[in-house]
Order: sequence, then structure tokens, then C-alpha cells
Amino acid sequence: MTLSRFPNLILPRRGLLGGAMALGGAAVAGLPTRAGYAQSGVAPRKGGVLRFCRPDPPDMLDPMQTNSFSGMEFGQMVYDNLVTLDDKAQPTPQLATEWTAEKGGQEWVVTIREGVKFHSGDTLTSADVVATIERSMDRSRAGAGLGCFGPVAAVSAEGPHKIRVAMTMPFGEFPVVLAYRACRILPAKGIDSLRDTPNGTGPFKFKDFQPGASITMERNPDYWNPDVLHLDGVRMVFIREAVAMQAAIRGGQVDLITQIPLETYLTMRNARGFKAYSAPTGDYHTIQIMANMDPFKNAKVREAFQYIPDRKAIVASALFGQGVPGNDVVLPPGSFYLPELPVIDQDLPRAKKLLEEAGVSNLTIDAYTTSDRQPAPKMILAFSEAAAKIGVTVRVRDIPYTEYAANVARKMPMYSSYFSGSATLYDAIYKIHHSKGIYNYGNTEVAPGLDGKLDAMIAEVDTARRKEIAADVLRLLQRHSDRMVPYFRNYVGVTSDKVQGFQPPKYGTIETRGTWLSA
Repeated sequence: MTLSRFPNLILPRRGLLGGAMALGGAAVAGLPTRAGYAQSGVAPRKGGVLRFCRPDPPDMLDPMQTNSFSGMEFGQMVYDNLVTLDDKAQPTPQLATEWTAEKGGQEWVVTIREGVKFHSGDTLTSADVVATIERSMDRSRAGAGLGCFGPVAAVSAEGPHKIRVAMTMPFGEFPVVLAYRACRILPAKGIDSLRDTPNGTGPFKFKDFQPGASITMERNPDYWNPDVLHLDGVRMVFIREAVAMQAAIRGGQVDLITQIPLETYLTMRNARGFKAYSAPTGDYHTIQIMANMDPFKNAKVREAFQYIPDRKAIVASALFGQGVPGNDVVLPPGSFYLPELPVIDQDLPRAKKLLEEAGVSNLTIDAYTTSDRQPAPKMILAFSEAAAKIGVTVRVRDIPYTEYAANVARKMPMYSSYFSGSATLYDAIYKIHHSKGIYNYGNTEVAPGLDGKLDAMIAEVDTARRKEIAADVLRLLQRHSDRMVPYFRNYVGVTSDKVQGFQPPKYGTIETRGTWLSA
């Protein structure tokens, strides 16, 4: 592929920078922690329809196959998982009541809650859980959920409410993986028709989908856990333009706006009658520097690029302070598994020296990004301006996302990408950095012995030992990774004052269980 396919896409240079198993983030100075958003002890009011606004409609309504946040949030409301996670990202019962490791974590036995019904009226049994896990193992049927339950070898029912899951290797994090957003439990009957006929066990039943406009869900009167269900329904409304989204909540047409531009948050954070939220997450942008492509096959070049950006300045200008600097590992500050690591700050003389040691001079490279994933272009432009100070020319090419997805990801040596946080080492690290991992874009072992350490990390059942292995992995990755992590983003959103019980999401999707309306 030649660059002539993307004419006139070089951005003008402008001054940008002048002015157990927890995956938590550190709070930004001056902002409340996530717990600080907890509501008072007032008894929840029953009734009302929560109307919340997202910028994008779902790509589909199948909770395993969807790859969009709207689709994932729909799945959160209509379906349940076997477990959910507490405030420390530890598993607590949902559709499963017990889980036990056997054979050192090589097998797991899970007990299924009795008396639960799908929206169709059918009773949940182990056959549904087996069918769900088997579907996740089928590349032709799983979609984005392929392998979401971990390295499963086989799954079988042991009676109507118990299953046994055999792994290809010991897998200590299996209980936490069960809470993953692609691991919603599906009905065996009609399991491959859910994009047309959604049918879960969740608190809300699918009612209506107006493509490009809205999705409406209504209360499930037979929900197995009525204590967390306060609303009569939820309507998800799709408004892409930030100005129109803000007008909708100010005018009372919606109660909540989420995944909003930072500028909208800053405009509304002091507005009367509303609550603005900015809370740490594990979500991050990367600068991909592909270890399977020149010039980044040379580890010294990758290391040199780490010392080029001014990360604190990028957080201040690109994120308006709503985030924290990254340290080129994929776990944010405050993570349970994060060891003490050297802090990577801008060091242009060091970067220049490393490039000289690598035998690289007069380097010119194109860095691809897309304005459809803000604020990635600002991040790349800031990198370009810093690189110019040591004689490295980074040409920023901002292209539409459709063209980016087709012609850039995995195919160009340098580009921006986006990842959402995860509660497990398996999802957050293993699938991204193992040479055979689904999200290892270069299919490259970036450091000798890394694959073996990653295999040992997810196999370890003992939490303390797994933490030690994870620390070794993260030290290796900080020095050798082919993805730079300049920052972690905060979640930002706004609700009207009448929305109660809302907690900013840690892992991307809004939780409507426990949310209620005061009027």
C-alpha cells in the first residue's frame, strides 16, 4: 500500500502543547473518587423510564457478537453474567452461586442459580450455560466474543444446575473472566438468532428498536433479583452531535448523556440541575509502533520513541486534565497487579542518543490517526511536534475511521489505537501481548521469553504468585513493548439531578441495576 492512496491528509503543524484482581485507576487531583459519587441512603423510588443518550447506535443486538459500546450496554440490561464484580473487581454471584477450582485450576465447577427465567418464559438450566460457552469457542458464531471465557477445552453439564469447564491449561482468573461483557448467558434455544429476537434473563426486556434513533427496554416483572430493579424501563437515544446531545439533556428530553466529548463535560460540570462525572478508568489510547515492521523491529528505536512525548502536557491539553499520564504498560495507576516501575518522562537527549545507537538518522515516518476517535489526533500531533526537536519527522495523517480500519490497523508501522480497560490479566495483558494473542497486532514476541511468562501468569491459581509473575511481565513490557500508552482516560458523563444510584462505569458500560429516578 502506498501513501498516495491518502492524499492531502497531512495535518498542518500547530502549537498544541504550549498552553484481588483489581484494575482501578488513581483519582485525578481535585476530583472525587468513584466512591465519592455514591448516593445518600434515601430509599429508591420505583417507576419511571431512564432516557440516556449515546453518540452511536449498536452494530447489533447480539451481546456476544457486538463490538460497539451501545451494543454492550444493551447486553448489560437485557442479559446477566454468571458473576458480577464488586468494587475491588472481585467476583460475586449473579447467575452462578458457587465456583470451585479443581486439578489446580485445570477444571472449574460452577453451580447455576435455580428459579431464573429467560424473557421467553423458559427456565435457565446448565444446558444454556454450556451452549453459551460452546458458542464462544466457535469462530464462525462467536464474533467479538471468541474465546471470551478463557482457554476452554471443553464444557459439560453435570445435572440441571451445574457445569464443569475443562481448560487447556490451569486458569486462575476464570471466575473474574465470567463477568466480562461478552460473557452474557444466552438461551440454548435460538442462540444464533439473538440479533433479531433478544432473549436474556436480565432486568429489562427488549421492546423496540428504531435503527439509528432509539432502543426501548421495559421492566422484566419476573427478574430474579427485584431488589436492584427500580425503573419501569430504559430508552437509549442516539445523538451524534455534541451540541444536540447537550441541548437534549438541558431541555429535559434525556436524563443522562454518556461517552461525551470532554468539551461538553467542561461546559456542564458546574451547570445547575445536573451532576457531572469524571472518574478514573483503565481506558487508554496507544501509539502503536509495530515490532514486526521497520524501523521498529529495532528495540532501541522503540525505546527511543518512549522518551519523545511529554505525557503530562498531553493529559493537560488533549484530555483537559481528565486522565492520568501513562507509563507504557496497559494497567493504570492503582492496579492491584502493577509493580513499582521507572517513570517514563520526556527525555529528548536520551531519545536522540538511542536512535544514534540504533544507527537511525534523518528518520521520516507517517503516523496514522482518525478524528473519529478523539482525542487521538491531538496525542499524535503532540508527539510529532516533540519528535521534530530531535530531527525526527513524524507526518500526522488524519483519515476517516472506515479507511483507517481497512487500511491502517495492523498494516502500518505507526498509528493510534484505543483500548478499554479490563478486570483480568488475561484480557488486559495476555490477549494483547502474547504472540498468539488475538490483539497482538504484529503477532510478535517483543522480548525473549515473554510468551512463557504470560502463559505462567494466567495459569497460576495462587494470587500472590500470579502477582509476582505479572510484575516480571510488566517490567519486560515497559522496556520492549510495541505499543506506547501516553495516558489513561477518565470516564466523563452528565446526568440530571433526578438520576440517583448512578456510578461511573469502570469497564466501559453503564450499569442500570440500582439506578432510579427521584421524580
